[in-house]
Amino acid sequence: MRQLITAAVFCFLSQLSVLALAQQASIETRLDRTEISRGETVTLQIRVYGQQGGVQIDLEPLRSRFEIVTTRSASHLRSVNNRIESWTDYMLVLFPRELGEQQIPPLTVGNEVTQSFTITVAEPEATGLAAGSDVYLEAILSKDSVYVQEQLLFTIRLHYTIAGIRNPNFTEVEPANAVVQMLGAPHQYEQLVDGVRYGVYEKNYVIFPQRSGELVIPDIVFRGELTDGSSNFVFRNPNMRPVTAFAEGYRVEVRERPPAYSSDRTWLPAADIQIRETWDRDLTRLNPGDTVERTITVVANGLDGAALPPLGRPDIERMNVYPEQPVIERMVVDGNIVGTRIEKYTLVATESGDVVIPEVNLPWWDVNADQQRNAVIPASYIQVTPTGGIFPGDAVAADGTAVDPNASGTLIRNPSGDDLLSAARTPAWILNLMALLIVVILGAMWWLWRRRQNLLLASAVPPIVRTAAFEKEVAEGQEKHAFAEIESGIYKASPQQIRTQLIAWGRQYFADPGLYNLDDLAERLQQPELRSLCQTLQASLYGHDASAAFDKSQRSKLLTLLKAERGVRVQQDKTAHKARRYELPPLYKQ
Repeated sequence: MRQLITAAVFCFLSQLSVLALAQQASIETRLDRTEISRGETVTLQIRVYGQQGGVQIDLEPLRSRFEIVTTRSASHLRSVNNRIESWTDYMLVLFPRELGEQQIPPLTVGNEVTQSFTITVAEPEATGLAAGSDVYLEAILSKDSVYVQEQLLFTIRLHYTIAGIRNPNFTEVEPANAVVQMLGAPHQYEQLVDGVRYGVYEKNYVIFPQRSGELVIPDIVFRGELTDGSSNFVFRNPNMRPVTAFAEGYRVEVRERPPAYSSDRTWLPAADIQIRETWDRDLTRLNPGDTVERTITVVANGLDGAALPPLGRPDIERMNVYPEQPVIERMVVDGNIVGTRIEKYTLVATESGDVVIPEVNLPWWDVNADQQRNAVIPASYIQVTPTGGIFPGDAVAADGTAVDPNASGTLIRNPSGDDLLSAARTPAWILNLMALLIVVILGAMWWLWRRRQNLLLASAVPPIVRTAAFEKEVAEGQEKHAFAEIESGIYKASPQQIRTQLIAWGRQYFADPGLYNLDDLAERLQQPELRSLCQTLQASLYGHDASAAFDKSQRSKLLTLLKAERGVRVQQDKTAHKARRYELPPLYKQ
């Protein structure tokens, strides 16, 4: 037993010595290739022996000349002839920023330093989609020379030939001394080129240079992941691999504002600028105190609405001007920025006379024709007429009076007798004949319409059949209406009418559709005095004694007794309803 224990301890100590020797860390560095084309990547592999955990790698020396696309690591452990080996591989995918010879500097890994490499980055032999690569990036610029603050359109398109693209990441478009705006969200579509279907991922920008000179748009680098549409059998995850693409940047000439442009006006370089005005009412019929609203709209193709200058508050004699807050908008039309500025003014006429609305002149620079143009609203003239005066265009009679079309034929004297303000005169007999014809036509149209309505009513509306009060169906709520008829007409109605109303009320009061005469009603009433009055009413109808007439005192007494009868009934209904609220439900449902 001692020999066995001694042998086991010896083997264990030998294994520890072998493992201790293996744990002495050493580094190996490999580069997959040293010559690449621009837009391609290289993979730097750093193998650290004797490490199963992570080590610190200083990557800062790489960042000045390379984009670090991805980093990943994998640990390994194996035993060969009772010798245990362990190591960790660190894979760095690098994208060179510039052409020519580029050096991968030494990196500090733990306490050791890797070796350096030199790679050569050359221009690609084939460019564009003809290169046959899975991914191709292109950058398109609308112009290579623009004026300062002129619109410059910039488009980035990523073409790919496999199933999909994940996590797209592009270099930010941030040139110095320029305002950059993205036109909408990125969009994707498909394009067929030489029989091959490409997916396209597109981003659109508008750039407004703010200084003259050279505008530098840096190179665009794409980093992302591509999937071929297949998946891992175990985890069902799409097979993805990191890729990069490159598009060369641009250098754009930005020209200064030309000397020919008005130096005291706002610089507006655009493809087109239009200006127009609208009024909310007729300007030929204004009196002192009247208001009118003027709207001026400026539309610029190639400029943001915020770049359009305010038109200023016009100074107009005989009118007070009250400007409103301007409305500034921007939209994208056919890939171009279209800015809009809307200004509104409320004008109040303060006195009569001729009013001159001054011209609006907005100079701008036509970038297509390379010359200055002016967007103009010509001056306009308004005549404010004194209250009670003659408006331009009113009809003037032969004796120098004018007819106001809004005054229903009232004559207004023309104080000046100016023929320029007088309308053409029409003979009176023609006007009378036209009025007669209009009256005849309208009368004939009215007669035809009434005849048609009568025919329709005769054919479509059934005859109304009125039901006698004492023959109405018994229904809830009818008792109140029947009693209201008795109460309102008992002193004026004839005995026969009172009898009919009493029968109608009794049918509803006792809810008996078979009650048709006064004798049945008298038997149902519990008060002897009510029965006696009903008999007196019956005698006044059929008796020969004149003293038996149903007089006013009897009518008043009948109404009082009926009210008392209804009051007792209402109290009984309330008591019964209150008792039902506290009744217990039946023990067994039927």
